Amino acid sequence: MFSRAILRHLSIHGPTGAADLARELGTDPNTARRTLQGLEDAGLVEADVPVGQRRGRTVNFTVRPERVEQLIEGLKDYLRGR
Repeated sequence: MFSRAILRHLSIHGPTGAADLARELGTDPNTARRTLQGLEDAGLVEADVPVGQRRGRTVNFTVRPERVEQLIEGLKDYLRGR
């Protein structure tokens, strides 16, 4: 459920860092970071700083709308039995 809140927030507000997301969504920054990592691994969000270069830097995440659309279409097909 928190993943959906992050995707919605990023879709509406644009690039946002984990700490800001945590504050705006009322959760712990580590929870936001872990969730963002999962979304990034799934290809649903992308970061403006590569993984190996993030230490000590502010990283902003954005939604990959084309990937979200693919996921939605896949879910529709599944629910329709295709």
